[in-house]
Amino acid sequence: MKKLSIILLLTALIVAITSCDVLDTEPQTSLDPEAALVDAASAQAVLLGAYSRMQVDSYYGIEYTLNNDLVADNAQMLGFFDSQLEIDSGNIPISNLWIGNAWVNIYRVVNIANQLIDAVPDIEDEAFTTRDQVLGEAHAIRALAYFDLLRVFGEHYDTASNFGMPLLLEPIENNDFNLIPDLNRSSVADTYAQIMDDLDAALQLMGDGYVDNERLSYWSTLALRARVNLYRQDYAAAFDDADRVIEESPYTLVEDVNDLFGADITSTTSESIFDLVFNDQDQSSYYTFVFQRNEYRTDSSLLDAFEDGDERGSLFIGDNDRSAKWANSDNANNARILRLGEMYLIRSEAAVYREATPVPALGTDDLNVIRNRAGLGDLDPFATEEEYIDALLQERRVELNFEGHRFFDLVRFDRVGDVLGRDDFRKVFPIPRDELLASDNLQQNPNYPEP
Repeated sequence: MKKLSIILLLTALIVAITSCDVLDTEPQTSLDPEAALVDAASAQAVLLGAYSRMQVDSYYGIEYTLNNDLVADNAQMLGFFDSQLEIDSGNIPISNLWIGNAWVNIYRVVNIANQLIDAVPDIEDEAFTTRDQVLGEAHAIRALAYFDLLRVFGEHYDTASNFGMPLLLEPIENNDFNLIPDLNRSSVADTYAQIMDDLDAALQLMGDGYVDNERLSYWSTLALRARVNLYRQDYAAAFDDADRVIEESPYTLVEDVNDLFGADITSTTSESIFDLVFNDQDQSSYYTFVFQRNEYRTDSSLLDAFEDGDERGSLFIGDNDRSAKWANSDNANNARILRLGEMYLIRSEAAVYREATPVPALGTDDLNVIRNRAGLGDLDPFATEEEYIDALLQERRVELNFEGHRFFDLVRFDRVGDVLGRDDFRKVFPIPRDELLASDNLQQNPNYPEP
């Protein structure tokens, strides 16, 4: 990862800052590297740059969310972009455009976080009363970025695997991207350990009084830790974190699923734990590609998955082939990265698996909470683990479709072969060609070609 790549142009200290309104900071077009991160205002501006970088198309501006449904069985591509057609097919080459862009841009987020984590503790500014908050958010942002990288490019489902992520934890020397270290890949266990260290540090720094569902504040960081613990199969910890968010946070389920998403719903809801905010001046690309270009279409198997009477089945437009979750014509629907509905599904799964022997019946109540909200009746307690897994994957699919979870769920439960008919090595995406060419140490994922 010697150049990580040199394509990682000035990011952390020279940050293109648009009118993203997650912070009350005057917009700046750039930050002078010699003057950056010297006071509270510059720290807030760089933090704003991290959120702004998360909004790019290859990350939460559209592609990270929808491509992970496209590679599964929730969406299909009817456009002409080779990158998306390759993802839809499941046969993703190392030259795929999205994986190259996603790798670079998510590592750009990492580097901005690194700059903050390195510099913020030493800033001398008596007016910097939000120092711990900014530092905590930087740790949380880095944790999210590494978790998202690991889910796509690493064998996140196997904590014994050596195929984790290269861990860039220091800011680039002199902000010179020719000096990016050529890092080896860390193991999956070590990658998770770093993610957990960042999440734990963030929670300690922020405290539960910091509530803001348009940022990675305390409760959204705790919700992210619940998700991470679920993926790394620490089910007792996942249960405890999700339970705290459900029982103690200020967030509540939206009563009507039609009030969660739609053309007119462009703000956070009572269920939003972390929304990455977009508006008519600071747009995503979801509407552009789902509606205007009509390219990310709904897979018929997803529509067939809805039971009669499931109100979530109404969240589709046209010939039931486009998701109403992204229907605002100004591209102003927020990216709902963490919401309370997912926490109930996490608590359900964790309840079943937190003891040495799975207890399927313990997952029933929380699944029924989500089903009841959608107008469906209760499921009876599950008698077998297989029955529970089928029901869980069903609920996660119909609840979280077009939010970027489906492929990872199939991977976690080893259903990629059965559901998608793909070889086992395709549980992960390949490392991008350009990154391999720029590095002497970066190792390709098993069974994918070298450049």
